[in-house]
Amino acid sequence: MRGRGEERYDFIHADALFLRGDYRAAFEEYFYAATVLHEPQAAFDVAFLYHMGYGVPRNAKMARDFFHAALALDGGVAAFNLALLDLRGIGGAVDFESAARWMRRAAAEDCIDAQLYLGLAHTMGYLFDPLDIECISMIPYRRIISRSTGSLLYGHNFDPSADARRYEVLEADGEAAVEMFRSAAKHKDATYIEKQLGDANLMLGQALIEGMGDEYDPAKGFRLIRRAAIKHGLEDAAGYLTAHREKALAYGVDADKIGQLGKDEYGKEE
Repeated sequence: MRGRGEERYDFIHADALFLRGDYRAAFEEYFYAATVLHEPQAAFDVAFLYHMGYGVPRNAKMARDFFHAALALDGGVAAFNLALLDLRGIGGAVDFESAARWMRRAAAEDCIDAQLYLGLAHTMGYLFDPLDIECISMIPYRRIISRSTGSLLYGHNFDPSADARRYEVLEADGEAAVEMFRSAAKHKDATYIEKQLGDANLMLGQALIEGMGDEYDPAKGFRLIRRAAIKHGLEDAAGYLTAHREKALAYGVDADKIGQLGKDEYGKEE
């Protein structure tokens, strides 16, 4: 929920200006609320505009400063964006230690994107750049700003062995990975994060099937993946069940015709 601040700050009007493409006017509204009224949501929006160059020249240092000013905002999104800036050396030098700290703070504040990121990072044993995520925006609602439509949400295309520092701040830890995936899968409200919740159930399910971190529960794992396919409409989960149909059936999970199953029929399941 966006903070309202004082009467003089009409956040709905500011968002409407942004959505109309009047970025400069929106920036002025957000900037006033951030600097005069000390609204953390407005500070986040100012940081986003500086980061993207909407209404003002792109300025990575100002973006970083205003994301810091927005850390009081619920949900860990400001910390997540700061982690991305440190990972990429935007507005300062590349700093993997700082990136890991910000990502852990974001996960602790219940940012599902940070929880998924850390789950994968602990699975692989190094920090990586989530290439498709430019940042998280809150205008007019929480959403991921993608860099492209072709790359994977949490994918990467670099050789991590070329930079040993990525291994020094985070280690492979199956137990920590499972805990992060479990935290992500516990989110109750799917508003704005439907895809991430599907990913969380899929990743946690795969971890339980494979026995990651000494946790082995294939029956529950397949149920979680079925939930990701049906409740959250995740095509990757449906593909996984189709590819592992016989094993899923052996654990009592109906994987037949998974592609044709609909939310109306199974929406109340689990």
